[in-house]
Amino acid sequence: MSKLHFSSHVFDFALHPSAQIAAAGLITGDIECYKFGQKENQQQWSVKPTKKSCRGVEFSESGNHLYSISRDRSIHTLDVETGKLVHKHSAAHESPINKILRLNENLIATGDDMGIIKIWDNRSHGLIHDYHEHTDFIADMTFSTDKNTLIAVAGDGLLSIWDIRKPKLKAISDCMDDELLSVVTVKNEKKVITGSQAGVLNLWTWGEWQDSSDRIVGHPSSIDTICKLDEDTICTGSSDGIIRVVSVLPNKFEGVIGAHGEDFPIERIRLSYDNTWLASCAHDNSVRFWDIKFLFNNADEDENDDESGDGEEAVSSEDEHNEVKSEAGFSQSYKSDSDSGSEEDNYQFSDRDDSDEAERAPRRKRRMLQKADDNFFDGLETSPSKSKAITENTFDPIRFMSAVVAVH
Repeated sequence: MSKLHFSSHVFDFALHPSAQIAAAGLITGDIECYKFGQKENQQQWSVKPTKKSCRGVEFSESGNHLYSISRDRSIHTLDVETGKLVHKHSAAHESPINKILRLNENLIATGDDMGIIKIWDNRSHGLIHDYHEHTDFIADMTFSTDKNTLIAVAGDGLLSIWDIRKPKLKAISDCMDDELLSVVTVKNEKKVITGSQAGVLNLWTWGEWQDSSDRIVGHPSSIDTICKLDEDTICTGSSDGIIRVVSVLPNKFEGVIGAHGEDFPIERIRLSYDNTWLASCAHDNSVRFWDIKFLFNNADEDENDDESGDGEEAVSSEDEHNEVKSEAGFSQSYKSDSDSGSEEDNYQFSDRDDSDEAERAPRRKRRMLQKADDNFFDGLETSPSKSKAITENTFDPIRFMSAVVAVH
């Protein structure tokens, strides 16, 4: 496991679409860019386009530009090679901007604290649509390229569906009576998964938006971020500091990738372009990189597995691969996840460090930081099983559990 450490709280980070480059937005307004995945992470540049906190960053589809959003309601476009400012859109929203999503090379979507969503054209830097259906902060968004459909979730407990070619709402769910904090599509966009404040994963069938069709319970704390590994598997980041692997239909908790510690809620999880690294940020002023390439099938590796018969190639050494454990074993060790135990590593973020207002993104305003219930870790499968390739570059839960057992 590799780590980037920062001098202040990381609000958000993004991974380059075709290179091992990461950019992080800090509460101080700084944006820092690094090359990672080598023996030593190398800083490429550091800029401060605004005095207010940087709440989100997103690379363009080509990787040539980095977009950032700020509490001062501005949107910045930076050159990835140099960090120089290409364009600044001041007062892009009436309220602080909370979320940004790249739709394609020419379009981005932004959502603010008051629930307003705006679609922007990066070529003209002009506004295309603004949507006013939500009444609370936009927590997360995802986009279907094939269907030109934007899906948003918000603190008002609603899931909204937008055809970005049109100015009006396409569909909206009933109120879930719970903050919806994260969203992703799975099953080749036949299903949508949302994470909630109460720790429930809600499954929605595409086109049936009024109410969810299934629920996955078990997270002891809020599900703040979701990252898709493949069409059947997701990773979740929770406010208990744990990164979990969950299979979808059939619904099953497969195990734990790692953690930042129970005092450090996971803010964001992203998968690298080559499926080698799962990156995460939390309240511990760091972005951590978990080596997860053993989670994905490779035809050559499976042939070697069959020849050797030992089934332990998923984990070779502590330096090369991140330890992966079942939750039953992990629950005993995740509470002390600091690398050095120093005061700096154990720093707990306060909403009021940056200003008299709650500078923190508003999805934390009603957060209940619950400790993990040990009963949640019971009953998880830990028996090894022979892995077999299904498709190349696809996550294999059986291989994952074999790796878990190999570690122990």
